[in-house]
Amino acid sequence: MESLDIYAFGQYLSTITVENIHETMHFRKRIETRFGEEFSKEVYHTIFDCTPVGILQQNEQKFKVLYRYNEDYDLIIIFGVKDLDPIQYSLVTCFKEASKRRMRDDERAQD
Repeated sequence: MESLDIYAFGQYLSTITVENIHETMHFRKRIETRFGEEFSKEVYHTIFDCTPVGILQQNEQKFKVLYRYNEDYDLIIIFGVKDLDPIQYSLVTCFKEASKRRMRDDERAQD
C-alpha cells in the first residue's frame, strides 16, 4: 500500500463511514478502562459529527487526530489506515488531553 500524507488522510477522513472502521482490541480495552463501555458511542459521534482541530502524522499509515471535547480537553483518536481501495481504518486508541497542549499562549489569552 502506498503511504499517505496528512492532506490525503484529511480528505479520506471527511468521507469516513462506520463500514470503513475496525476497532482494535487495544482500542476496545482502552475505552473500557479509561471511560467505560458506553464511551465508544461518544467516540463515533465525534468522528462523524465533529471537525478535527488538528492532525499529526505518526508514521506512514498512522495518524493522531485531535477533536475539541470541551473547554479544557481535546479527544485524541489514533487512526491506522489498513487499505486504500476501499479505505479501511483501524481505531488504535483514544484518550483525552488538555487542550492547552494544542494552543499557544497568545491563543489561550484570547479565549
